[in-house]
Amino acid sequence: MNGLMRLERVTVVVVEDDPSSRESLAMVLESEGARVVAAADAEEGVEAALRVAPDVVLCDLDLPAMDGFYLIQRLRDDEIRNDRQPSVAVAITGHTDEAYRLRSIGEGFHHFMRKPAEPDRLVTLLADAVAARAVG
Repeated sequence: MNGLMRLERVTVVVVEDDPSSRESLAMVLESEGARVVAAADAEEGVEAALRVAPDVVLCDLDLPAMDGFYLIQRLRDDEIRNDRQPSVAVAITGHTDEAYRLRSIGEGFHHFMRKPAEPDRLVTLLADAVAARAVG
């Protein structure tokens, strides 16, 4: 990291069922100034996103019970119903199949990233996406 807090004043909901991955993602984002709300499954992630109206939702696609596609549908429905600016949504997955990337974008994610996420690339993506959201 370069010493600048690239995610200062940015709220991120991280939805990841693997505890060590969730903690690692949260640490990377917090080290860049983000306020992180971590969730272990889609339902918890939806509740967190509806409660805090985050700038960014970073969501694993393979989650227990309900997947990341369920989460993004619920989030987008709520944003439309409440006329709220959409959160930047990033799907993160171990899947390398192009069909997952296409489906994630089609279902409402803005970005797609394969695991393991390289920290600097992830932070740059989020910082750029949040800046573009503020302008647009």
